[in-house]
Amino acid sequence: MLHKTLNLKDEGYPRLLAEIPGPPERIHIKGKLPVGFPTVAIVGTRKATMEGKRLAGEFAAGLSKAGCVIVSGLALGIDSAAHEGALASGALTVAVLGNSIDSIYPEENQSLANRIVRQGAVISEYGPGASIQKSNFLERNRIISGLSLAVLVIEAPEHSGALATARHAGEQGRDIFVVPGNVGHPNYVGSHQLIRDGAILVRSVEDVLEDLRLT
Repeated sequence: MLHKTLNLKDEGYPRLLAEIPGPPERIHIKGKLPVGFPTVAIVGTRKATMEGKRLAGEFAAGLSKAGCVIVSGLALGIDSAAHEGALASGALTVAVLGNSIDSIYPEENQSLANRIVRQGAVISEYGPGASIQKSNFLERNRIISGLSLAVLVIEAPEHSGALATARHAGEQGRDIFVVPGNVGHPNYVGSHQLIRDGAILVRSVEDVLEDLRLT
Protein backbone atom coordinates (compact mmCIF):
# COMPACT_ATOMS: atom_id res chain seq x y z
CA MET A 1 0.00 0.00 0.00
CA LEU A 2 1.25 3.47 -0.87
CA HIS A 3 1.99 5.89 1.92
CA LYS A 4 1.57 9.64 2.20
CA THR A 5 3.87 12.14 3.85
CA LEU A 6 2.93 15.07 6.08
CA ASN A 7 5.41 17.83 6.85
CA LEU A 8 5.35 19.64 10.17
CA LYS A 9 3.69 22.74 8.72
CA ASP A 10 1.15 20.85 6.62
CA GLU A 11 -2.54 20.94 7.34
CA GLY A 12 -3.46 17.60 8.84
CA TYR A 13 -0.24 17.16 10.80
CA PRO A 14 -1.38 15.95 14.26
CA ARG A 15 -1.84 18.96 16.53
CA LEU A 16 -0.68 17.25 19.71
CA LEU A 17 2.46 15.95 18.02
CA ALA A 18 3.31 19.38 16.63
CA GLU A 19 3.32 20.78 20.19
CA ILE A 20 6.07 18.56 21.60
CA PRO A 21 9.75 19.50 21.90
CA GLY A 22 11.52 18.31 18.76
CA PRO A 23 8.56 17.04 16.72
CA PRO A 24 9.43 15.01 13.62
CA GLU A 25 9.82 17.26 10.59
CA ARG A 26 7.74 14.80 8.60
CA ILE A 27 5.73 11.67 9.21
CA HIS A 28 4.93 8.93 6.74
CA ILE A 29 1.48 7.39 7.01
CA LYS A 30 -0.19 4.22 5.76
CA GLY A 31 -3.91 4.24 6.36
CA LYS A 32 -5.76 7.22 7.75
CA LEU A 33 -4.84 9.09 10.91
CA PRO A 34 -7.94 9.51 13.10
CA VAL A 35 -8.87 13.14 13.73
CA GLY A 36 -11.06 14.55 16.49
CA PHE A 37 -10.83 11.64 18.91
CA PRO A 38 -9.11 11.55 22.32
CA THR A 39 -5.95 9.45 22.09
CA VAL A 40 -4.40 7.22 24.76
CA ALA A 41 -1.11 5.35 24.41
CA ILE A 42 -0.79 1.88 25.95
CA VAL A 43 2.77 0.60 26.35
CA GLY A 44 4.70 -2.05 28.25
CA THR A 45 7.18 -4.87 28.01
CA ARG A 46 7.65 -7.15 25.02
CA LYS A 47 8.05 -10.07 27.44
CA ALA A 48 4.60 -9.63 28.91
CA THR A 49 2.81 -12.17 31.07
CA MET A 50 -0.53 -13.58 29.97
CA GLU A 51 -2.16 -11.41 32.64
CA GLY A 52 -0.42 -8.30 31.32
CA LYS A 53 -1.55 -8.98 27.78
CA ARG A 54 -5.08 -9.61 29.00
CA LEU A 55 -5.10 -6.29 30.86
CA ALA A 56 -3.70 -4.43 27.85
CA GLY A 57 -6.42 -5.87 25.63
CA GLU A 58 -9.17 -5.09 28.13
CA PHE A 59 -8.01 -1.52 28.74
CA ALA A 60 -7.69 -0.93 24.99
CA ALA A 61 -11.15 -2.35 24.33
CA GLY A 62 -12.75 -0.37 27.15
CA LEU A 63 -11.12 2.91 26.16
CA SER A 64 -12.00 2.28 22.51
CA LYS A 65 -15.65 1.75 23.39
CA ALA A 66 -15.55 5.09 25.23
CA GLY A 67 -14.42 6.79 22.00
CA CYS A 68 -10.64 6.82 22.42
CA VAL A 69 -8.05 5.97 19.80
CA ILE A 70 -5.35 3.61 21.06
CA VAL A 71 -1.73 4.42 20.17
CA SER A 72 1.14 1.98 20.61
CA GLY A 73 4.37 0.79 19.04
CA LEU A 74 3.51 -2.51 17.28
CA ALA A 75 6.06 -4.40 19.39
CA LEU A 76 5.38 -7.87 20.72
CA GLY A 77 3.77 -8.23 24.13
CA ILE A 78 1.80 -5.32 25.56
CA ASP A 79 1.83 -3.23 22.37
CA SER A 80 0.38 -6.01 20.24
CA ALA A 81 -2.26 -6.83 22.85
CA ALA A 82 -3.32 -3.17 22.99
CA HIS A 83 -3.69 -2.95 19.20
CA GLU A 84 -5.59 -6.24 19.18
CA GLY A 85 -7.96 -5.03 21.89
CA ALA A 86 -8.81 -1.92 19.90
CA LEU A 87 -9.26 -3.82 16.65
CA ALA A 88 -11.50 -6.41 18.31
CA SER A 89 -13.76 -3.56 19.43
CA GLY A 90 -14.05 -2.32 15.87
CA ALA A 91 -12.20 0.83 16.89
CA LEU A 92 -9.34 2.88 15.51
CA THR A 93 -5.72 2.35 16.48
CA VAL A 94 -2.39 3.89 15.48
CA ALA A 95 0.93 2.02 15.39
CA VAL A 96 4.16 4.04 15.48
CA LEU A 97 7.13 2.31 13.87
CA GLY A 98 10.78 2.64 14.83
CA ASN A 99 11.82 1.64 11.32
CA SER A 100 11.04 2.69 7.75
CA ILE A 101 7.45 3.02 6.64
CA ASP A 102 7.96 0.37 3.96
CA SER A 103 8.81 -2.45 6.36
CA ILE A 104 7.34 -4.01 9.49
CA TYR A 105 9.35 -4.93 12.55
CA PRO A 106 8.98 -7.45 14.05
CA GLU A 107 8.10 -9.44 10.94
CA GLU A 108 5.59 -11.59 12.81
CA ASN A 109 3.40 -8.53 13.22
CA GLN A 110 2.96 -7.98 9.47
CA SER A 111 -0.60 -9.34 9.55
CA LEU A 112 -1.45 -7.15 12.55
CA ALA A 113 -0.01 -4.11 10.77
CA ASN A 114 -2.16 -4.83 7.70
CA ARG A 115 -5.28 -4.87 9.87
CA ILE A 116 -4.27 -1.64 11.58
CA VAL A 117 -3.86 0.09 8.20
CA ARG A 118 -7.46 -0.84 7.39
CA GLN A 119 -8.69 0.33 10.80
CA GLY A 120 -6.48 3.32 11.56
CA ALA A 121 -2.89 4.04 10.60
CA VAL A 122 0.70 2.88 10.73
CA ILE A 123 3.12 5.81 10.86
CA SER A 124 6.87 6.44 10.96
CA GLU A 125 9.22 9.38 10.80
CA TYR A 126 11.54 7.19 8.71
CA GLY A 127 10.98 7.11 4.96
CA PRO A 128 11.29 4.15 2.58
CA GLY A 129 14.63 2.37 2.69
CA ALA A 130 15.80 3.83 6.00
CA SER A 131 18.04 1.42 7.86
CA ILE A 132 17.00 -0.02 11.23
CA GLN A 133 18.93 1.51 14.11
CA LYS A 134 18.43 0.58 17.75
CA SER A 135 18.28 4.27 18.67
CA ASN A 136 15.33 4.76 16.31
CA PHE A 137 13.06 2.80 18.63
CA LEU A 138 13.88 5.08 21.57
CA GLU A 139 13.26 8.12 19.36
CA ARG A 140 9.97 6.56 18.26
CA ASN A 141 8.74 6.61 21.86
CA ARG A 142 8.48 10.41 21.90
CA ILE A 143 6.01 10.15 19.00
CA ILE A 144 3.87 7.56 20.80
CA SER A 145 3.48 9.89 23.78
CA GLY A 146 3.36 12.99 21.59
CA LEU A 147 0.31 11.74 19.72
CA SER A 148 -1.51 11.01 22.99
CA LEU A 149 -3.30 12.82 25.77
CA ALA A 150 -1.92 10.26 28.22
CA VAL A 151 0.29 7.19 28.43
CA LEU A 152 -0.90 4.05 30.20
CA VAL A 153 1.90 1.73 31.32
CA ILE A 154 1.21 -1.99 31.81
CA GLU A 155 4.10 -4.20 32.97
CA ALA A 156 7.32 -2.20 32.73
CA PRO A 157 10.49 -3.91 34.00
CA GLU A 158 13.40 -1.89 35.34
CA HIS A 159 14.91 -1.10 31.92
CA SER A 160 11.79 -1.20 29.77
CA GLY A 161 11.43 1.06 26.76
CA ALA A 162 8.00 1.91 28.18
CA LEU A 163 9.81 3.94 30.85
CA ALA A 164 11.35 6.06 28.09
CA THR A 165 7.87 6.66 26.69
CA ALA A 166 6.68 7.68 30.16
CA ARG A 167 9.66 10.02 30.53
CA HIS A 168 8.80 11.68 27.21
CA ALA A 169 5.17 11.94 28.34
CA GLY A 170 6.26 13.80 31.47
CA GLU A 171 8.42 16.20 29.44
CA GLN A 172 5.49 16.79 27.08
CA GLY A 173 3.03 17.53 29.88
CA ARG A 174 0.99 14.36 29.33
CA ASP A 175 -0.65 12.32 32.08
CA ILE A 176 1.10 9.06 33.01
CA PHE A 177 -1.11 6.21 34.24
CA VAL A 178 0.24 2.95 35.65
CA VAL A 179 -1.50 -0.36 36.34
CA PRO A 180 0.11 -1.83 39.49
CA GLY A 181 0.97 -5.49 39.92
CA ASN A 182 2.70 -8.11 42.01
CA VAL A 183 5.43 -6.34 44.01
CA GLY A 184 7.69 -9.35 43.65
CA HIS A 185 7.43 -9.68 39.87
CA PRO A 186 10.27 -8.17 37.80
CA ASN A 187 7.80 -6.94 35.16
CA TYR A 188 6.50 -4.37 37.64
CA VAL A 189 9.75 -2.91 38.99
CA GLY A 190 9.66 0.03 36.58
CA SER A 191 5.89 0.39 36.86
CA HIS A 192 6.02 0.76 40.63
CA GLN A 193 8.92 3.19 40.44
CA LEU A 194 6.82 5.37 38.13
CA ILE A 195 4.08 5.41 40.77
CA ARG A 196 6.59 6.36 43.47
CA ASP A 197 7.79 9.15 41.18
CA GLY A 198 4.27 10.57 40.90
CA ALA A 199 2.51 8.67 38.10
CA ILE A 200 -1.19 8.00 38.62
CA LEU A 201 -2.19 4.53 39.77
CA VAL A 202 -5.23 3.24 37.87
CA ARG A 203 -7.29 0.11 38.48
CA SER A 204 -9.80 0.31 35.66
CA VAL A 205 -10.81 1.97 32.41
CA GLU A 206 -13.16 4.14 34.47
CA ASP A 207 -10.20 5.53 36.43
CA VAL A 208 -8.50 6.62 33.20
CA LEU A 209 -11.65 8.17 31.76
CA GLU A 210 -12.38 10.02 35.02
CA ASP A 211 -8.87 11.48 35.25
CA LEU A 212 -8.99 12.57 31.60
CA ARG A 213 -12.48 13.99 32.15
CA LEU A 214 -13.86 11.78 29.40
CA THR A 215 -16.66 10.16 31.38
